[in-house]
Amino acid sequence: MAVFFGAGCFFASLSWQYQQQQLASSTLLEKNHIVLLVKINATPKVYAQYSQFSATVLSGPARGYQLTLRWQQPPLLAAGQHWRLRLRLKPLHGLVNPGGFNTTTYGWVNGLLAQGQVSKGPHILLQQQYSLRQLLLERVERAISPYATAPLLKALAVGERDFSARLWLGAQHSGLGHLLAISGLHIGLVFGWVLWLASCSKGVLAIGRQYQLALLLALGAALFYAWLASFAIPTVRASVALALLVICRSQLARLSLGRFWLVLVSLLLLVQPFWVLSASFWLSVLAVAIIFIVLWRYPLTQYHWRARLIWFLRFHLLLSVMMTLLTIVLFSGFSPVVLLSNLIFVPWCSLVAIPLLLLSLLLTLSGVSDVTWLWQLTDLAFRPLLWWLHASADQPLWWPMSQVSGVMVSLLTMVLLLAFLFIRKAMLILIPLSVLLLSGSALQVSTWQLHLLDSGQRQVVLLQRGSRALLYDAAPALAIQDIAARQLEPVLRQLGIRQLDYLLFRQQRTERQRQWRLLADYPVRQNNLDSFSQQGGVSSCQQLPAWYHDIQIEVLVVPASDHCILRVTVAGWRLFIPGIIDRATEQILLADSRDLTAEVMLLANNGSAAVNSLSLLQRVNPSLALNAAAFMNGYQHPAQAVQQRLALLGVPLLNTAEYGAISIRFKPNKLEVSSWQRQRLPFWVEKPPAIAETLVTTR
Repeated sequence: MAVFFGAGCFFASLSWQYQQQQLASSTLLEKNHIVLLVKINATPKVYAQYSQFSATVLSGPARGYQLTLRWQQPPLLAAGQHWRLRLRLKPLHGLVNPGGFNTTTYGWVNGLLAQGQVSKGPHILLQQQYSLRQLLLERVERAISPYATAPLLKALAVGERDFSARLWLGAQHSGLGHLLAISGLHIGLVFGWVLWLASCSKGVLAIGRQYQLALLLALGAALFYAWLASFAIPTVRASVALALLVICRSQLARLSLGRFWLVLVSLLLLVQPFWVLSASFWLSVLAVAIIFIVLWRYPLTQYHWRARLIWFLRFHLLLSVMMTLLTIVLFSGFSPVVLLSNLIFVPWCSLVAIPLLLLSLLLTLSGVSDVTWLWQLTDLAFRPLLWWLHASADQPLWWPMSQVSGVMVSLLTMVLLLAFLFIRKAMLILIPLSVLLLSGSALQVSTWQLHLLDSGQRQVVLLQRGSRALLYDAAPALAIQDIAARQLEPVLRQLGIRQLDYLLFRQQRTERQRQWRLLADYPVRQNNLDSFSQQGGVSSCQQLPAWYHDIQIEVLVVPASDHCILRVTVAGWRLFIPGIIDRATEQILLADSRDLTAEVMLLANNGSAAVNSLSLLQRVNPSLALNAAAFMNGYQHPAQAVQQRLALLGVPLLNTAEYGAISIRFKPNKLEVSSWQRQRLPFWVEKPPAIAETLVTTR
C-alpha cells in the first residue's frame, strides 16, 4: 500500500511541476519581444561578438526559472546584477549529435525555460548585489592563482570548473570525472572528517548529547561546503542524504542500508521529480546502491593489514566493474583505466589531497594572513592528479560502445547483480562475462554508415566504416566558427572513429584563418583537401580517389566553379551531395548530360528555394532527401517551396532541426535510417515527427 501511495505522490508532484513549467514557458514565448526583470547568476562568458550569461527571472509567472541569454556589445556585466531587459526568446533547443549534450533534458532538470538574446531598447540596471559567496570566491581565486593546479583547486574548493579542453578530455579518458566535481564523495568527506574530529573530543569536553552535537556540527560543515559550491544539484542530493542520516542517527532510529536507499531516492524524487530524467541522478543513486550491496555482501570482518588490503582491492574491483556497465548504459562508452585511476587517486585524494585543500580553504576564508605554505603543499598533493589527467588526455582511452544495445547491457547487469547477490563466488563469473560484453562490439562486422550532423546552418557529413571515416564540411566561406572542439570531437569519440582519411572543406580561403583543430586521436592520414579552386586554379577536389575502400566517389565539378559536387556509391546505393551551390551552377549541372540519379540526396544550400529546383530533383530522382538546417533559423530553411516540390515527387524529407543527427546504415537490400533524437534517453522528452525507421527501396 505504501508503494502505491508513494507512486501517487510522485506523479502528483511531477504533474504539478510540469504544469507550472509549461505555464511559465508559454508566458515567456507568447510574444516576439518581452520585458523582464532578471538577475545574472554567474560571471558572464565574454566572446568577440557578444557576452553569454545565465539569468533568473524575478517577476511574473516565470519567476525563479532560468534563461540563457546573449547580449551584443553589452555594458560591464557581473554576477548579482539586477536588470530590466527587453528580450527576444525562443524555445530551448540544442544540437542533437552522438555523444552530444542533451540541452532539453538539462532544461527540465535545472528549470531552464528558454534561450534568446537581449534586443535593442532601453535596458536599466536596477541594482548590484555582491553576495558573500562571490567575495569569498574572489579571495580563494587570489590565493590559488599562482599554482599550476589552480583549475583543480578551484573546482574542488568552490565548484567552479574552468577547465581547458585538455583537462576535460583527461577527466573523461581517466574515468575521474566524479573526482573533479564537488559531489557526494566530497560532501561525505567533509562530513566524515568533521565527525571524526568531533569524536576525538569525546571525554575532553563534558557536554550532554555530545554525539548529536557532533552530527549537527558535521552536517553544518557539509552544508557550508555545498553552499560554497552554489548548491549544485549533486551537492543538494548529498546534503539531503546526510540530513536524513543525521535525523536517523540522532533519533537512534535504525534503518537497513536498503531501506535507507529507498527512502532517500523517494524523498529526492518527491522534491524534484524531473531528476528522473537526469543521467547524473541515476549514476549517483545507483553508485550508492552498488556500494551498499558490495558492503553488505563482502563486509570487512578481519582488521589486520593484509585483510584490509585484500578487502580494499576486491571492493574497488567489484565497484569498478559494476560502474563500468552502468557507464555503458548511460553514456555508451567507458574508460579502460578507470580501475587503476580509482585505485590510485580516490584514496590519495580522500586521505591526503582533499583534506589539505579543505584545511587551506578554511584558513583562507577565516582571514588568516599567510597560508601560502599550505597552498603550496596542497598544490604538490594535486600535481600527480594533474599529470595523470594530462597523460590520459593524450591517449585514446575512451572506448565507445555505440554498437552494443543498451537493453542488452542492462539485462546483463541485472544477471550479474543477481549472481553477485546469491552466488558466493560471483567474482569468478562477473569479470569474464563483463570482458565478453565489452569486446562484443569488436566482433561485429562493420558496415558503411553516413552521419549528417546537427550543426545548425552547416553541412557536416561523416562517411564511416569502423574506426575510419571521410569528413565533408560545406561551411560557408565567411564562417569563422570552429566546430571541432564543441561538436566534432565528441561525435568522433562516440562513434569510435580513430582515423580521418580525408577532410573536405569548401571555399577554404587563406584570409579566412579558420584554424581547424583536431585532437591527436584523429590524425588525417592522407589528405586535407582544403581548397577546391581558390589557389591558382588548383581543384583539390579532383585529388579524391575514384575508389575509397570499396565505395565509388564521382567528382562532379562544374568548370570554373567554386564547388565540389559529389556522388558516392556505397553498397550499390548512390548518395548525391551538391553542397553549397548557386543558381548558375545548378543550371550548368542540369545542362550536363551525365547521370545524376541517386537514392539519397542532401539538399543544396540547406534547403534554399533558390536552388533545389524541381528539374534538379527530377534529375536526381531520390528516394530520400536529407537537409541540414538550424532550429528556427532566420532563413526559414528548408524553404516551403522545396518541401512542396519534394511532396509532389513523393520524397520524404528528414531535417536535422527536427531529427537531430541523421544516420544511414547501408545494407545490400535496404537503408536503415535512424534519428539520434530518438535514440538518446529520455526519448519521450523530445519526439521528432514520425518516420519509418527503415526504408526499403527496390532497385
